[in-house]
Amino acid sequence: MNKLFKFSRVLILLPLFALSACTGVRFTFSGVNIDPAIKTFSVEQYTNEASDGPPTMAFTFTDELTQYILRNTSLTMAPQGLKGDLEFGGAITGYRVTPVSPGGGEQQQTEQQRLTITVKTNFINNFDDEKSFEQGFSFFFDFPGTQNVQDVESEAVDIIFEQIVYDTFQKALADW
Repeated sequence: MNKLFKFSRVLILLPLFALSACTGVRFTFSGVNIDPAIKTFSVEQYTNEASDGPPTMAFTFTDELTQYILRNTSLTMAPQGLKGDLEFGGAITGYRVTPVSPGGGEQQQTEQQRLTITVKTNFINNFDDEKSFEQGFSFFFDFPGTQNVQDVESEAVDIIFEQIVYDTFQKALADW
């Protein structure tokens, strides 16, 4: 019974893979759908337009986006100074700390704070202009009101950028 089940799965999956090979569209298990003619990408250095935050934020975001694309696609980086088939660029436009839940008592200290970072991305698909976009992506990290943002900043920025990179990648390269 077990061998029959495995064999039937192969019989079902084999034609699907063969059909996708004939259509000229590459599918991956990550949901990425890239035209086979697209071979390269470029990521222009993001800038930091936010008034606060660590001075290396823009460099960190640019590097994390680049590495994520390299790990999750078969695309290669365009040679330095040249534009890729897919182009990414943009700016960190927001870095703000806001109180989430006010505390009680005489000192009126906030019980929880939220760091929110916003990144605006300009994506250009040189093969299909309809897939190009300019959009802001943001995410947040909550931390205790007893801590300063500098106490959690490194961890918070890592978590926030991980989500924004994922959201940017999905918007640009996944046809969900």
